[in-house]
Amino acid sequence: MAYRLLAVDLDGTLLTADKKIPERAKAAIGRAREKGAIVVLSTGRTRKGAQRFYEELELDTLIIVSGGAEVYDRRGKALYKRYLDPDTAKRLLVYAYGNGIHAQVYIGGELTVRERNAYTELYEKHYGFPARVVPDLLEKRIHTPKVLLIADAAKMPGIRADMQKRFPALSAKHSDPMYLEFSDPGADKGKALEFVADHYGVVREEIIAVGDSEIDVSMLEYAGFAVAVSNAETCAKENADLICGSNEQSGVADLIDRFFP
Repeated sequence: MAYRLLAVDLDGTLLTADKKIPERAKAAIGRAREKGAIVVLSTGRTRKGAQRFYEELELDTLIIVSGGAEVYDRRGKALYKRYLDPDTAKRLLVYAYGNGIHAQVYIGGELTVRERNAYTELYEKHYGFPARVVPDLLEKRIHTPKVLLIADAAKMPGIRADMQKRFPALSAKHSDPMYLEFSDPGADKGKALEFVADHYGVVREEIIAVGDSEIDVSMLEYAGFAVAVSNAETCAKENADLICGSNEQSGVADLIDRFFP
């Protein structure tokens, strides 16, 4: 099978722990593109949060962001959106705040919080972009692709079980043991990848997807060939046809060298 499209997650997959693209992976992506491969970033980050990596790789392809809730073209035009209902987003925030759980949203692509705390600072450090503080957030009409909860990893199973009982119609996925994302059930990386494939006239059998976490599973399921990095969560590995090297070992470069020689 000749593969035409490579969908690549960022954090935990392409990026190292210090949020850099390994030079070997960058070079491999460049070679694959020169040979005609369509390289698509697929990330839980917002477009603004992913933009510097998109530019560093000199891409001109569509980009999947917000865990599959949005797809943008190279000019920043939104081609696909699956947002939370504003009233539902507000109810999620009210419940989280009422139970002492940190919650944040993404309005206009901006990380938005009601107030700063240690989790805000942790997230800013982790992803490298600042939060906007809106004290009267609950008085706004909230148009967001997702609501993200952050808590200690040991507390997350209980929080997830409780929240899913109260919001059973929503999709809940982990992008990190401390991060729990709530989104519209129609918003996931698999559906967004299907949209991107249709845009390029690529069938799923011609797609390779690589990821590391729960929010990547739908993308791995959709792709004709699924790859998990060796540092991936068990759920990603269970849905992979191949395990490549870790993000720190530039496993994506090895993958490209094998399938896009």
